[in-house]
Amino acid sequence: MNITFIIHLQVKYLQGVSTDKVLINTKANVSGLEFSNYKVLRTNEFVYVADTSRRGDKMVLAMNSAEPCIVSGIYTVFRIIRPKELLFEYLYLWFARLEFERYSRFNSWGSAKETFDWEDLCNVKLQIPDIEVQEAIVSIYHSLETRKRIYKQLKNKIKSHCPVLMKGVVENLKTETVEN
Repeated sequence: MNITFIIHLQVKYLQGVSTDKVLINTKANVSGLEFSNYKVLRTNEFVYVADTSRRGDKMVLAMNSAEPCIVSGIYTVFRIIRPKELLFEYLYLWFARLEFERYSRFNSWGSAKETFDWEDLCNVKLQIPDIEVQEAIVSIYHSLETRKRIYKQLKNKIKSHCPVLMKGVVENLKTETVEN
């Protein structure tokens, strides 16, 4: 691995992982850090943290659908080895299910610090439908996410217009009351 590549990435692309299953900007102070132990997370790869303690029953896992970044050396980075049989986004949706959260917490082991190790993750039995079905599920997911985003945008626009609309309704009511 080219150390120049790692140093170049660290300035802009050092990422952490949240319980919301997304990559986030790191909260760590990076000045003076030695990056040789960090891992490169490439596009279409996953990252997860085996430690399941103190996270409110949530597994810390994310997919990288953007450009490569660097993540902590304590994280496990992995990718799909047969992408023609299992879609990257389908696997992410499978991991994002509440049932998987419960499964990973139930199968975490340890006394002071519970972990759901790489071996445990590899032993999870997946239901893998035909690639066409996976594509349809991912497409439906994207459609729903787009609709949610549009709904939020419309809701925010309506909020800003609400005082004006209410003022019009109140004035209209006053006019109707006076006329009656």
